[in-house]
Amino acid sequence: MNISLKKRLIVCFVGVLLTLCFHYFISEQMEFVTYSNGYFRILDYAYYIIIAKAFWFEGFGNIYEIYFNQQALSMHIGAKIYYVMPLGTTPIALVGWLPFAYIARFSMALSYTLWITSSVSVLLFSLWTVGRYVLQIKNIPILPIMLSFVTVFSVTTFFTIILGQTSILATGLLIHLIYIVHKADDKSRPGNELPIVLLIIALGIKPTYLAIGLGLLIIYGMWRQILFSGASILTIFLLVTPMLTMGWVSSYFHQLRVFSHGEIPSVYAWAFCPQTMNIFRSASRSIIGDNIANVISHIVTCSVYLGVVVFSILSRIIGKSTDQLTPSRITKGQLIVLIIGSYLLFAPYAGGYEDVLFLPIFITVLLYGNTPPLTNYKSIALVLFLFVILIHNIFPLDKPLWLLWLLKALILGYMLNFCRRG
Repeated sequence: MNISLKKRLIVCFVGVLLTLCFHYFISEQMEFVTYSNGYFRILDYAYYIIIAKAFWFEGFGNIYEIYFNQQALSMHIGAKIYYVMPLGTTPIALVGWLPFAYIARFSMALSYTLWITSSVSVLLFSLWTVGRYVLQIKNIPILPIMLSFVTVFSVTTFFTIILGQTSILATGLLIHLIYIVHKADDKSRPGNELPIVLLIIALGIKPTYLAIGLGLLIIYGMWRQILFSGASILTIFLLVTPMLTMGWVSSYFHQLRVFSHGEIPSVYAWAFCPQTMNIFRSASRSIIGDNIANVISHIVTCSVYLGVVVFSILSRIIGKSTDQLTPSRITKGQLIVLIIGSYLLFAPYAGGYEDVLFLPIFITVLLYGNTPPLTNYKSIALVLFLFVILIHNIFPLDKPLWLLWLLKALILGYMLNFCRRG
């Protein structure tokens, strides 16, 4: 038996052992749904899977309707439930959750264990792949590695895993996508289509992740992969539509508007906690009002995304080189940081768990950047600032969010600067 195979077997054995220990722990310690004396508490993953289970196995149709959400929860708990959460996930998530929903019919703990194991495995595999690649081609910049470690082992990542959020999986997928497009030539190496298309389809679980993924492909001018990805996603939507009914499109967009609307309907109000979100809207709502902050957030995110897209297209049309898009020395790494960074700073709605998307930015800097040594005072300050940002949700709810948001903007500004050409 060769050494490589032995290492893989050891990794698999340790992974299975850790998964079994994790499953035992959550089976004994974790309550997914609590309902007593009118008090209702549910983990995000349990909510998603209850809805997916009702759709696939209980004959529910348009699960983006409030009535169906209420019915699904009421059937699961055995009591009338009025308050629900809006679904930001697309029908692609429903398809991806099918095996987990089936397992949840018998054991929610096992379903949750497999979901977390799958998501974390994708993230760790992507980080390992990038790390091994960087080791082979360049001297290792320590700062982005340290920032990545702080993020991976942060309170935010821990809470995100406990909630069973999709952002862990999306982070791993984005990191792997950045790695693939970074290695690709301008015209794309043969054989890149399938893995890229599969990554984009998987990112289609939420429209925000899909937009970021497609933005990366646009930056690299991978139009063939964009076309194949779009056709594949549309095909999945068409296949699921007969079960969802045609009304799902308007219902889904109505639910998406809830995330960015100024006033939250009472049926959804319990699911929103702006004080836990380190975004412009939460940081400035007490200063300029929620409606104005919401409008500014939309304008900035849309303007940055459209600006990057138009800029990338024009650069391709005028035939700039692969390493330097324009005479102004704006690099692809900076464009990637702009797209993800604008989302982290100005998304109209982004829970604290979305801050794990710092990781794709740090990986971009690892691949493209020119960073100072870790002993530099700027590096030490950035690590400390990041640590504070990622533990902000253990602070009291009346914390100065505007200060935390400014620290976040400062970190992202430096990441943008590190990706410039020397």
